[in-house]
Amino acid sequence: MRNQRDIAIEHAVKGKIIYLLALIVLVQFGYPVSTYGTPALILYELLYVSMISVGVILGRDSLRHMLFLGFTGFIFLVASMLYAFNPAVIWTVLITYLSLIPYLGMLIWVLGRFLLIAKTITLDVIYSAVAIYLLLGALFVPLYGMLNMFIPDSFRDSSFPGITIQWQQFIYFSYTTLTSTGYGDFLPVSTWARSLANFEMITGIMFITIIMARLVSLYSTEKETK
Repeated sequence: MRNQRDIAIEHAVKGKIIYLLALIVLVQFGYPVSTYGTPALILYELLYVSMISVGVILGRDSLRHMLFLGFTGFIFLVASMLYAFNPAVIWTVLITYLSLIPYLGMLIWVLGRFLLIAKTITLDVIYSAVAIYLLLGALFVPLYGMLNMFIPDSFRDSSFPGITIQWQQFIYFSYTTLTSTGYGDFLPVSTWARSLANFEMITGIMFITIIMARLVSLYSTEKETK
């Protein structure tokens, strides 16, 4: 028998995860728009905040989860708006990184819990699995950004030699690393950067392996009960 916590998570996620997934896709693959000046950057940041807001709604399974997601999301909102009006202020970038890491981590935890308690394969389960995979790629973006801030020149982009690496480039690098694509144009050059990139590659492969095993298990269980 499921406990109250499991029922609360299912109620919070069911029917709403599709909206989060759609916003994740828009945010993580629509980032080039942020390079078209301040208005476009503000628009992108507001889109990111919309994604964060939906994440707070999904965290309603627990007051603690909702407050945590809301607090970190609010910090991101303030810092990202300050950054949008003055990208040269480094501390605003650092704060957005520091707020995103715990926020994304908590959201992954909530969705991961939903996958664990699922009894059958539904669209919500599939949407959650895809969302977690994309959120893992998003989680490594601020990690790479912070690493490059504290250990300058940890990364090298051959497409833009001599130019300071921006957070948009880390989105590109994170997803090519998560999928083990590795085009070779953007490289980790410091030992810590290489270690973190290796960890993301292993995380991506492990997640696909685990989620496939979970979905197969759900399918087999569902088939046996019919």
